[in-house]
Amino acid sequence: MSSKERKYIYLNCLNYNGTIFQTQVLDWLNLYAQHGVNFKLIQLFQIKDFAKLRFIRDQLQGLRRSSNLFNGFLVFLPSKGLYAFLNSILLYFKLLPYIFRRNEILIFSRALIGREINFLRKITNNRIIFYFDARAAAAEEKKYVAINNKNFSLNKYVSIANIYYLEYKTLKSADKIFTVSKVLQDYFHKTFAIDSEKFVHYPCLSDSKKFYFNPQVRKQIRKELEIPEEKIVFIYPGGIGSEWHVAKQMLRFFNDFVTNYENVVLVLLTRYKDLPNLLSGYPNLRNKCISFYVPNHEVYKYLNSADFGILFRENTVMNNVASPTKFAEYMLCGLPVLISEGVGDYSDFTRLHKVGITVNELELRNAGMEIFKTIYDQKFDRLRIADVGIKYFSKGSIINELVDAFKI
Repeated sequence: MSSKERKYIYLNCLNYNGTIFQTQVLDWLNLYAQHGVNFKLIQLFQIKDFAKLRFIRDQLQGLRRSSNLFNGFLVFLPSKGLYAFLNSILLYFKLLPYIFRRNEILIFSRALIGREINFLRKITNNRIIFYFDARAAAAEEKKYVAINNKNFSLNKYVSIANIYYLEYKTLKSADKIFTVSKVLQDYFHKTFAIDSEKFVHYPCLSDSKKFYFNPQVRKQIRKELEIPEEKIVFIYPGGIGSEWHVAKQMLRFFNDFVTNYENVVLVLLTRYKDLPNLLSGYPNLRNKCISFYVPNHEVYKYLNSADFGILFRENTVMNNVASPTKFAEYMLCGLPVLISEGVGDYSDFTRLHKVGITVNELELRNAGMEIFKTIYDQKFDRLRIADVGIKYFSKGSIINELVDAFKI
């Protein structure tokens, strides 16, 4: 069957008004459409979501406003026992117009729906192609949160085991697995014995039309923020409330840094509501930290105004397989990164391409004058880093090979 007869469906499980949905789903689907791969977007809700009818209404209205790709929604039950079969029936009826026309159907999703896909294939005579949009190691994330919360209950262990099982079934049922890092590919291969031939490298890249280096923008934003050119600005855009953001380590690091170097300024672009209380424990940052929130499309301005982007994570499996989008945004804006060890493929990339400074776990936990001096004295060519960004971290750099993968 030719690719012209193939219908492309993206099953989305993210909230429409989140930055991740915009950058990791919608922007990609729009780019695929420009290259002849036209997806229909179907929103997946969990049955528990209907306890919040206003949430459902807002999501549906927002999806209709934000994209002409939106093509309705489905409500799924937990993927256990008979429920998985019922989910596949619901999906079958949603796809019925294409099934009647005997179209080949390619489903792309980051949801763990391997059991549903297997059922669906049986009732459609194997006309379903499934590509898994693998953004993380799902069970490892659940385990990481449980460890940090010291939750070792039997229910928690059962929940984690179920996610491992669903992850395995999804990986095994997938025809292709789009993975955000080489480390994640290795993890899937070693943990679930997944065939390496299935993998398509699909890092969290960014749009070079939205993120780019501009010296004039740098001057403008510095003037607005009243930051003199001699100040060295470290910036972190994003959430800091979750366990993996290691906010306390980051603030402790810079609390000590500004004590020794008065020209250092920390800028936090976050909507975290409890930030004032969190900062109160780091008195040296009182006059050296600027915090506010801007939408994603304005972040590039403030990245231009900074001298280093911050990307600190704990060196755990969950972070080892990750691919934070902010790294791509830093690179495209020519912004050298201050990164901890073990962040996906990016810590090694930083060393290899000399686009920032890697901080080891000991330096992050017990920062001292040696690492502070190394950072403070280091100079980088921002135009060169921006060129590296365009080559490796713009969505346009890999779009052709991704389109080819969808048309196989």
